[in-house]
Formats: sequence, structure tokens, C-alpha cells
Amino acid sequence: MIPPFRRIAALFAAVAMASAAAHAQPRYQFDTTPGHLSKQVVPSHYRLTLDLDPARDAFDGRVAISVRVRRSVPAIELHAHELTAQDARLMSPSGARVLTVVPEPATQTWRLAPEDGQPIEAGEHRVEIAYRGPVHAYADGLYRAEHGGERVLATQLEAIYARTLFPAFDEPSFRAAFELEVRAPRGLEVVSNMPGVGRRIDGDAAVHRFAPTPPMPSYLVSLAVGRFDRLEGRAAGVPLRMLTAPGKRAQARYAMGVTQQVLPYYTRYFGVPFALPKLDQFAVPSVRWGAMEDWGLISYTEEALLFDPARSSPETRHAVYATVAHEIAHQWFGNLVTAASWEEIWLNEAFATWMENKVMDHFNPSWDVPLQNRLPVDRAMALDAGNATRAIRSGPVAETAVWDVFDGITYAKGGAVLAMLEQWIGPEALRRGLAAYMQGQRLSNATAGDLWHHIGRASGRDVAAVAASWTDQPGFPLIEVTSACENGRSRVHLAQRRFVTPGTAPAAGSWKVPVRLRQGRRVITTLLEAPQGSIDVGPCSDEPVIVNADGAGFYRVAYEPRLRQALTQRFARLAPADRVTLLSDSFALAQAGELPMPAYFDLLAAMAKAPAHPAVWTLATQQLHELDIALAGTPAQASLRHTAVPLLAPQLARLGWTPRRDDNVQTLQLRGQLIEALARFDDADVVREALRRFDAQAAGGAGLLGSIRSAVVHVVGMHADQARFDRLLDGLKAAAGEEERQMYAQALAAGRDAGRAEALLAASLAGVAPPNIAAAIPGLVAKESPFGELAYRYTVAHWAQLAELAGTTAKPELLPKAAAGFNDAQRAAQLIEDQRRAAGPVGNTPAAREAQAIRLRAVVKARSVTL
Repeated sequence: MIPPFRRIAALFAAVAMASAAAHAQPRYQFDTTPGHLSKQVVPSHYRLTLDLDPARDAFDGRVAISVRVRRSVPAIELHAHELTAQDARLMSPSGARVLTVVPEPATQTWRLAPEDGQPIEAGEHRVEIAYRGPVHAYADGLYRAEHGGERVLATQLEAIYARTLFPAFDEPSFRAAFELEVRAPRGLEVVSNMPGVGRRIDGDAAVHRFAPTPPMPSYLVSLAVGRFDRLEGRAAGVPLRMLTAPGKRAQARYAMGVTQQVLPYYTRYFGVPFALPKLDQFAVPSVRWGAMEDWGLISYTEEALLFDPARSSPETRHAVYATVAHEIAHQWFGNLVTAASWEEIWLNEAFATWMENKVMDHFNPSWDVPLQNRLPVDRAMALDAGNATRAIRSGPVAETAVWDVFDGITYAKGGAVLAMLEQWIGPEALRRGLAAYMQGQRLSNATAGDLWHHIGRASGRDVAAVAASWTDQPGFPLIEVTSACENGRSRVHLAQRRFVTPGTAPAAGSWKVPVRLRQGRRVITTLLEAPQGSIDVGPCSDEPVIVNADGAGFYRVAYEPRLRQALTQRFARLAPADRVTLLSDSFALAQAGELPMPAYFDLLAAMAKAPAHPAVWTLATQQLHELDIALAGTPAQASLRHTAVPLLAPQLARLGWTPRRDDNVQTLQLRGQLIEALARFDDADVVREALRRFDAQAAGGAGLLGSIRSAVVHVVGMHADQARFDRLLDGLKAAAGEEERQMYAQALAAGRDAGRAEALLAASLAGVAPPNIAAAIPGLVAKESPFGELAYRYTVAHWAQLAELAGTTAKPELLPKAAAGFNDAQRAAQLIEDQRRAAGPVGNTPAAREAQAIRLRAVVKARSVTL
């Protein structure tokens, strides 16, 4: 323990450092932006010609890049990876020159030097290259996807995969216009970022030409080739199309409705219209993971865009809205204005996350979006409380490790910090600042300095100094709260220190914390700028003070015992947001040893007597699941389950198994979560009912209701005999869409028979599902079943085959996900070693983060809590 006086001295030093950091956020300048490539050669226009056929595993291309050479250079360096050069020439005012192509595999670049040995003079030139490249079976670069025996081609070029489709200046600050021409079989459709401007027949093929894009980074280039169904619409004056595999058009109607809500909202909010003449959204029928905001042609995994009212889960309904809102927000945050470099990527992702929550809450107030957001924020806090974290503004990022910064720190923490700043300066001031930012940086790049410049001017506050304490240092504060009645006035004392989980290296830190307090009906918002401070909240009251009222702050709160007990006793009277925040903080403090675990269970007991609110019970259900993993293999696990079942079962009884007309999305989700949780905790009644419903459907009876279908199937997977396992496996093989495949794979992975778990793992390499699902199966077994050790050994033994299925982006996660069920610190060390041997340095961060989570579970287990 650091003595108090030393702690305060260290915190004042950290405040000074954070203040200095606020002034170390310069505005965007092309020449000083980090990157590998020289700033002396600047592209302005690409003419890209591609010969594509989904039936082939390779493609041919030609690219002509107009460049400005700012001063004489001996050669031009650009990015190219997995490509084979066939011809390269430099077209200059003085004539054509042959270029020698020298690949540099370590940097994924080509050095293009004139064959005559003479330098390339300053001025305007054109680089022309003919080349050939591969079509991937996994969703990086140009890749193929299959549906109903037909192939389509699609692209995923973020972060550094444009260089696998065409030679490029593949860094975000090199904006240029792209003009595409694609040759493809005559019967297929071709779509890209911009509208088509011409089509001509060339034998058995057709050549499609597209209008040039605005200046944009290379990673936003997008195209797709195949047969599509389409759903058309319009919003904010923009033609809209949903593109799906044949037969799935109707499932895009919900996403079309979402688009027609959010596109006009963003247009009004920013005061800047959507910048392109059309917006297409494409549900890739297999292989793809996540979604990508390519300008004018957004692509999605199917379950992120398609929704079937009769069969889809409420989680899918929520996810479709959130994902569409996120990706369309990127059409401004990321596309119109692009982060200067990968170390500023939070400017794209944090703002899209924050905007997604804002618009979703605006149009769906009954969803209680800020409360639902507690789970991803808690996951980000768990990461940020350990050694394996980083600052939101990450600092230098190696290109091979770019995906390390597409994480909960960037998305959830970044979005939460923005929500906290909005609460502090006010929604209208933030909106004005963002509108000015969009106007000021339009069709350019930006840094944090640009953002805070515009928001600071709009709000009249030193936003940069406050924001830098959150964006430029890792971690977050624990606010320790005491209160007293002094001379008839209620005074609250706040002290901040960095919140860390056990085993984390000691580290000082201090933040400029926007704090909202509530006592009774009095609400005060203040800025805690020092390590500690006091505030007068009004006349003395019997009501306990609540810190982080409404839950927008990205910090934990620890109340002195008297206050904590008073809040526990009054739990039923607290607003739902304050109940969620108190429950969240209490669980995290109990895990970290800052609060006795029985105090957390006292809060659960109080919760059972409070008015039921879906967000509170969703959070409690997730926390109990996390405890169950931590206590696996100990006597305390059985005790936990005996405690959890009587806590959760009355909530399911209250909701019933059949949806009601007034159920909102949160309630629909909670019903399924309770069914799954109770089955996981071996509630015999729930298991029996789920098996009955599943068997009745298989016998030709009523189909499973969409709202509980995935939950029932998951329970069946947990408790399947061989016959039910076989039916689930047949369902996985026959699944016609990504949501179905995910559902069946997760259910099969949850089984409790070792022999069947081994059979499922073997099936992952035997073509049971598309590569993205197959590669995920060992991680699902580790997460969902008691056979984490089996899944981990299988992943180690078959890492090369699984890595080939997973592809470049996903393979560093294979071993960490296969370790997701471990609760032994020795296994954390083993994971680090195995990952280093299998994946090399590119896998260090994913392994370190999972190892951190394992160690926390091990600490909780070691306490062997008796419940």
C-alpha cells in the first residue's frame, strides 16, 4: 500500500502530466502524420481495372495511379502484398520509363525504381502496374462467399488489405479519388462505392464502369460481384438499396426501416448531407465477420443486417439496429472525415459507437439503451483495470498489429467518455462542435486536436484539457465517497485513485472527472480536477448521496460502509440507471477485493425485492455467469448455483415463456437470457420445458417462437443426448443463413458430453460450416462447455489448420478464445507461451488480455467464497 501522502504527491504529478498531454494534441498536418511511406510522393487518383470471376481463385488487375512527386526521389515506394507484378511503368511529361519492382515483404511494400537508374523528378506522374492476386477463402482483402452452391466476391480492405487487391498508398492520410472498371461474367451484377456509369459486353463477360469517388483512403474501396436480390428505398434524398443473397430480400426490410430513420437524423444532427449519390448495404451470405463502413457500399455479415420476424432472436433485432446505425454514422465519422492514422482510429470508432447509442435511444426510448450499454462498458472497464490495457489514443501502432486497437478501449470506453463529456458540456454544445468539425475537416483527415478545437470553441470550455486526461492515459479512477452533515449542510468528500484488479502493476493516475451527484431530488454536476475534493450538496438529508447519478461516468464508485448500506436498503427506490450502476460497481469491487463478496450478494437480495427492470436483471444474470466460470471446479460453484436459481427463477415465472404484446426488446432479451442461465445452473424445470418444446417441433408440432428460439436451442445443446445432438448438427450443416449457423454452433458447443465435444471439434476441420464458423468452434466449446481443456489442446494441436480457416485478422484470437474458460493463473502463463510459439508477436495483445481475465478469475476462485 502506498502511504496517503505519497499517493497524493503522485496524483498531483499525474495531473500535471495530463494537463501537458492536453497541449500535445496538435491539429492535423499531412507531413507530420505517422506512417511508413514517404510524404514526398502523394497520390491523387487511381484508375483501377479488375478482371474478376467468382469461379476463379485468382484475379488480374491493372492500376494507373496519378501522383505528385514533391521533390526528386530515386524510387517510389507503395504498399503491395500477396500480389505478383507483371509490368510496371512510369508515365511522365518526359516520356515512359520501365520500373523495376523490388518487393519488401517485411513492410508489405514494393519499391519501384526506374530501370535507367535516373531519379524521378518533381512534378506530376502516373504509375501504371499490371499484376495478379489471390481470392481469399476468408474475409480479408478480396474474398469469396457461397450461398446455395453459388459464389459471390466481396471485399474487406480495412485495415491494411487494400494492398492485397491493388498496389496502393495504403495509409489513411493518403486520400485519393478511385475510378473502377470491373470485368466479370455477363450474368453477374457488379456493385461498388459509386453508381455505375457504363456497361459494355466483351465476349462472355461484361465490363462495368463506375463514377469516381471523392478523395478517400484506400481502405474504403469496396466492390461485390454475384447474383443479388435487392430491396430499394429512399431517405434524406438518397437512393437506398439492400443487397442480399437470392431469396432473402424480405429479411432486409427491418434494416431498410432503420436506415430510413438514422440517415435523416445524422443529416440533421451534423448539418452536412450524406456525401455520395447512393447508399448500398450488402448482406454477405457467409464467411464475413462484423461489418465494414465502405463509403456508399457497406457490407455486413448476414446476422448484422437481416432480420426474420418469425425466426430471429430479439438480440438480432437489437444488433441489426445498432450495427446499421454504427456503420451509417461512419459515413461521416471515418469517411467524410478520416482519422489521420491508425493511432487516432478512436476518432472513427468511438464516435460511431456513441452516435449509434444516441440515435438508437432517440428512436427506441423503451429500449433503455444507456442501461443496456452497461455490459460493453463493464467489459471495457475490466480490460482497462489491468496490465493489458492502453490509452484510447494508443500511440504508435505497428501495421501488423492494427487490429489490436479495434477493441473495447476504442469502442466502448471511447464512446462512454464521449457520453460523459456530453453530460458535462451539454448536448447542444457538443452537437455544434461536431457540426463545425465536420465542416472544417470535410474530405480530409483529423486528429484529437482538431476535434477538441471545434468542441472547445462551441462550448466555451477547455475541453481539450479534460478530454486528454481520459484519452491520453490508460485506466480510469475509483471515486471513494464519504459524506457528513456539517452545520446543517450535507458535504460529500470525493477522492480519486486508479482502479486496478489484483496483480496489476501499481500505477498512478489522475483524471479531470465530470461527476454527477444526486441526493433526493437535488442533482449537481461538478468537475473533480484534483486527487480529492469536497462539495456542498445542500441541506442535510436522510437520503444517501448517489455519485455517478444516471451512470454516464466512466469510473467506479466506492461508498463508505454507512452509505453503501443505506443505498442497499433503499435499492428498490433508486432509479433503474442508479441501480444498474451500483450493481455494476459492487460486482467489480467484489472481484477486485475492494468489497466483501457477501456485500454484493446483499445487493442481489435487495434487487429481488425491487421493481423488476430488464436491464438490472440482464446485468445480474451476466455477473452470475462470470462468477460461475471463475468458481468452476470448486465447492463454491455448486453453492453459487443454488443461490442463483431461486434468485432468477421467479423472474422467469413472472415473464413466462410466451411473449406479451407490451414486451419491449429488453424484456424479450431477458426472457431468453433467464432461460439459458437457469438451464446452465441446472434448473430441472427449465431444462425439461426447453427439451419438450424442441422435441415437439421436431415431431411436427408448433415451431419455436422467434423470441425464445435461440435460447431453447442453446438449452437443448447443453443437455442434449445423442439424438438431439445429431439433430442440432444436421441443423448446422443445413443452415441457410449466418444467424442459424451461429445459433446451432453455439448450442452444439455447450454440450456436457466429452465424446460429443470431441466429435464437434473434429467436425470443425471437416467442412461442417463455412470457415468463419468452423474456426470459431473450439473457442465456443471453451466458452460454453465444461471442456475448455479439451478445446485448448485441440486448438494447439491444429493451430495451423484453424489459422488457415480464420484468416489473417482472426487467427491471433484462436488460442485466447480457446482459453476463455480457464480460472488458473498457471494457464494464463501457458497461454502466453503457446501464443508466442504459434502466432508470433502479432498475437501478444490478444493473449495478454485473455491472460489478464484468467488471472482475475483465479483470484476470485482462490477466495473460495462460501455463498
